[in-house]
Amino acid sequence: MIVIVTDSTAGMTHQEARELGAMVVPMTYTVAGNLHTETYLNADVSYIDEIAATQDLRTSQAAIGEYLATFTHLRRKGYEVLCLAISSRLSGTFSNATFCAKELGKEGIRVVDTRTTAGGLLLMVRAARRLIDAGLSLEETARKIEAMRDAVNIRFSVGDMTPLRRSGRLGPVRQSVGTILNIRPILTCRKGSVVACGMVRGRNEQLRTLVNTVPEGAHEVLVEYIKDKEGAQNMAQRLEQRLKRTVELRRVGPVLGIHLGLDAIGVIWREDEKPTI
Repeated sequence: MIVIVTDSTAGMTHQEARELGAMVVPMTYTVAGNLHTETYLNADVSYIDEIAATQDLRTSQAAIGEYLATFTHLRRKGYEVLCLAISSRLSGTFSNATFCAKELGKEGIRVVDTRTTAGGLLLMVRAARRLIDAGLSLEETARKIEAMRDAVNIRFSVGDMTPLRRSGRLGPVRQSVGTILNIRPILTCRKGSVVACGMVRGRNEQLRTLVNTVPEGAHEVLVEYIKDKEGAQNMAQRLEQRLKRTVELRRVGPVLGIHLGLDAIGVIWREDEKPTI
């Protein structure tokens, strides 16, 4: 039996993780000197007010000790492990998981750099579950997930670039973005890195652009937000009208909230995978 292991930026509830046969390795975050653990997504959104009240904010990647304990427990139980990690260009989590797999001899453990996070990571966990249920082996499933990476797309935007610049996860973007003339960036996660792919002026244009970036043939469309639930609902409704399918509305957890800023809003979808030659 194969158990999926992922990190808390996937934003799963405890029930979702149980249904997917997944275990979540937590990340941690510090707000004004107080350490918190991010595990499963739940209805408690008190972190939003806590994060908004201070600039004394830090996050820590999923720890080596957590991965070592999780992998050891599962292997002793006789399970194989498929570990799907947040992009290695956004966090040291993949390196920590890989180190632990090597320490345990790698047998029965496969670690994949998903080159994504948040809803993109969740879509990969769901895809892995389908592949495992279809009878694919650990190695076959890992290779299929690696081939799927370019088919998972994220477009998001923020009103204030300060959190992203402070986090160091962003490539060069004009300093004026988000602070002058109400200009907001349209960002994507390309090959695992956050890069700008356009700029718009104002919130209405921001939402319209995010909606229109999703192609007609998109699968598993998610709209994610942290604080701007009204904007997210607006986007989801527009997408449902245009695509004629259900769009899932989800909230992003505190670790990504610290790096992106509480006004971040985005859309995630899966395209058909391009055949390999």
